[in-house]
Amino acid sequence: MTDQDKRRDDRLPVLWHGKLTTEDDRTFDCEVRDVSLAGTLITCEANVQMGDQLLLTIDKIGEFASVVKWQGSQGLGLMILAGPDLVLKKFAEGAGDQISETPRDIGADPLAP
Repeated sequence: MTDQDKRRDDRLPVLWHGKLTTEDDRTFDCEVRDVSLAGTLITCEANVQMGDQLLLTIDKIGEFASVVKWQGSQGLGLMILAGPDLVLKKFAEGAGDQISETPRDIGADPLAP
């Protein structure tokens, strides 16, 4: 999938709590605001730079290696580098037009439809 295809992917709105950990072990509380196949949008008070590699830990889901792909007044755009990014989106599905406030239990096979 090309970067352009990923940008076209549906973004699912969420409001999940998590933590960012920098390469030098600084940690920051964050909120995950949306997820897609390409990555996630988070809001956080972290002082990070474009290209920084971070560990995103999302409550009830797990850890995802990520990289800062963009920064703006609305938050940080992270691309998932390691960890099953398809699973991340699966946790948000099922909320319909509502914002997912907690990750949904996706059962034993997270990639099953």
